[in-house]
Amino acid sequence: MVEKNLYSTDDIAGTYRAVADHIDTRHHIFRYSENHRDVRDVALQGIDLGWVRSALDLGCAYGFFTEKIVPCLHMNAHITGIDLIDDGNRSSFLSIVESAGRRGCFIAGHADCIREMKSGKFDLVIASYSLYFFPHLIREIARILQPRGVFIAVTHTERSLNEIIQLIPGAMKQAGIEPPGELAISRLLQVFSMENGERRLAPHFKTVEIIPYPNKLIFPRERIDDCIDYLSKKRNLLFKEVIERDRNRLQDVMEVFFSGLRERAEHGAVLEITKHDCIFRCRYPKAE
Repeated sequence: MVEKNLYSTDDIAGTYRAVADHIDTRHHIFRYSENHRDVRDVALQGIDLGWVRSALDLGCAYGFFTEKIVPCLHMNAHITGIDLIDDGNRSSFLSIVESAGRRGCFIAGHADCIREMKSGKFDLVIASYSLYFFPHLIREIARILQPRGVFIAVTHTERSLNEIIQLIPGAMKQAGIEPPGELAISRLLQVFSMENGERRLAPHFKTVEIIPYPNKLIFPRERIDDCIDYLSKKRNLLFKEVIERDRNRLQDVMEVFFSGLRERAEHGAVLEITKHDCIFRCRYPKAE
């Protein structure tokens, strides 16, 4: 559930259902990132998790972050994954856990289900590019952590994808759809970001460590089709207003949008897209 119902369950499922799309997106990001360090390695650098026996991955998807973190945990660790989408995610997540020699389980459902979990249940909770969908649960995340527990969140900055987002209103107008004053995708990036994350987390944790992850996606002109493929997989997030107002015109808007993108690429050697991220490492949840 997104704050103020910004994105529905169907919106989220439409973006994240296909595991193959996740993996393609991951490959595009790795291939075209200016920052060659894996953001997961940055998030885990210098932190000892060998004592962790119980972990939770909120919005785990197919196990993108779990893949890196499970080998760092205690050999007897158990990790729980929670995600709205079961199709493909369950088997992939459990396979990743099993291949690392750990135990795990997958819960298909809303992150809100943690409200029913007992206090102090986990040593570690992670939320990788998902907390902006359920920031109202930060208090609950702190509650289900044991006193020395750790919470790791990876998120975007408010200016991520700015070069892309600013093209959408013009594409909507050309297709005959009046754009809103502010797009839902822009509002989503403001829900939990590098800019406001510390303020939202500090009331619930004694220490909040902030690790910026500056990055750009740089697509050479001749690889613009990879950029279009990357953005097409995000259409339910990027073009939410079009889908809600007139889904039949989504293809028209996307054609105008991608035509503008190709035109922009033709005027330079590369197309740069801002993708600055941020890691928050929170320790010692405060007792309520």
